[in-house]
Amino acid sequence: MRKEAPPPSASTATANKLYIFFETKPLVATLLALTLVFLIWNLPPYYQNLLSTTRPCSAPTTTTTTITTVTSLNNSTVITASVGNVSYSVAEQKLSKPPEPKPPAVVVDPNKRVFRSYGNVAALFVQMGAYRGGPRTFAVVGLASKPIHVFGRPWYKCEWISNNGSSTRAKAYKMLPDWGYGRVYTVVVVNCTFAENPNSDNTGGKLMINAYYGENPRKFEKFTALEEAPGVYNESKYQPPYQYECLYCGSSLYGNLSASRMREWMAYHAWFFGPSSHFVFHDAGGVSPEVRAVLEPWIRAGRATLQDIRAQAEFDGYYYNQFLVVNDCLHRYRHAANWTFFFDVDEYIYLPPGNTLESVLHEFSDYTQFTIEQNPMSSMLCLNDSTQNYPRQWGFEKLLFKESRKGIRRDRKYAIQASKAYATGVHMSENVIGKTLHKTETKIRYYHYHSSITVHEELCREFLPESAKNNVTWYKKLPYVYDDNMKKLVNTIKEFERQTIGDVHVYEHS
Repeated sequence: MRKEAPPPSASTATANKLYIFFETKPLVATLLALTLVFLIWNLPPYYQNLLSTTRPCSAPTTTTTTITTVTSLNNSTVITASVGNVSYSVAEQKLSKPPEPKPPAVVVDPNKRVFRSYGNVAALFVQMGAYRGGPRTFAVVGLASKPIHVFGRPWYKCEWISNNGSSTRAKAYKMLPDWGYGRVYTVVVVNCTFAENPNSDNTGGKLMINAYYGENPRKFEKFTALEEAPGVYNESKYQPPYQYECLYCGSSLYGNLSASRMREWMAYHAWFFGPSSHFVFHDAGGVSPEVRAVLEPWIRAGRATLQDIRAQAEFDGYYYNQFLVVNDCLHRYRHAANWTFFFDVDEYIYLPPGNTLESVLHEFSDYTQFTIEQNPMSSMLCLNDSTQNYPRQWGFEKLLFKESRKGIRRDRKYAIQASKAYATGVHMSENVIGKTLHKTETKIRYYHYHSSITVHEELCREFLPESAKNNVTWYKKLPYVYDDNMKKLVNTIKEFERQTIGDVHVYEHS
């Protein structure tokens, strides 16, 4: 039978533990010191900061670790680490680096729009633009989570913080101009009207917005909506006479647009509205290189502006955020023109015989806005006329059949005196000061070539006999009558285009 050794006494066990403790502690300390030296060696950009923030700590044992650095005249650094009675030294040679070249200056495109979101998930507010609307009023245009506005009560506060140190607050008034059309996001226009001009001394400042999630005033997002530099405020900018007589605010351009149709539309309306007019387009992904090529001569001539709004696709609003775009355009150019027109690029404004644009606008000047009735045109019916070279003709030169149903409600487009509007829509505004006129069909109309703007092949796809000129033709259960009013203008438009921007060559993509 094996005999077990007697258990060690308490004093012997204590002595062994102390022996092991004092035997291993210098080794551990040595390893820690070596590790520290290794880290310093491999992280040269940071070791000086690490050492400068290290403070000595007292320890109850006699084993100490000391680290010193000495920088010599030859631009090298010697690091010495002492653990107990053992010292380690390493030298680091600093290599001089040539100064890094400065990055090139970033050129900011004023027409590339940025969408700034504030809040979580579906953002509480996504700002597209903020504009001074006059001496005392500002407008902040953006998107907001639709469920928040449907099921909650978000609200806003406005504050002007002046560069002179003072601040002024104003109650905000919100408008939802898309009238329930919104999807994940709905359009919000926040109006800030102060008791007096908050920048009356022209020292500059910034407009701050508090956007509240609900009735609880503790939960909100605060952001700078607009900044005004010292000396920038000019009250004459908000008073007539304005720069243009007419301004066009275009909705979002999306889809596979036809460059030929855009060319025809632009030439026609540049002629129709005259030299005192300007056109603002918004590219939501529909401006291909071919479309841009036909707009570029008008842009260079100062007749058009093309804004890049493709970033709006991140925010799910109604029809490529049409309501957002027209409201931003309304306020961005609120004091740029006497009249601002809202319609689409497959629609052509037309004056019946006996009217001029000047006379019509003068007659309607007592109204803040007027709506325009449409002539709905077929986008595929043409006369079966062998004498016509249809592939070489413009769209409104050969599409001559108007759908003629009576007594039905059709979409209307409109023009507005923007200085009297606080928000707007696609077909009219309900946030205006003043009257709206609807009975205008004897003075002004528009021809609507629905869906033709995305047709790249030949538009004439169905042909009617010569007798269709004098009779009602039923096509797909709809009545059509012959209407060549636009065709009568085409030679005038083509000559105007040639004299204004020269010969134009259009290259289509399919």
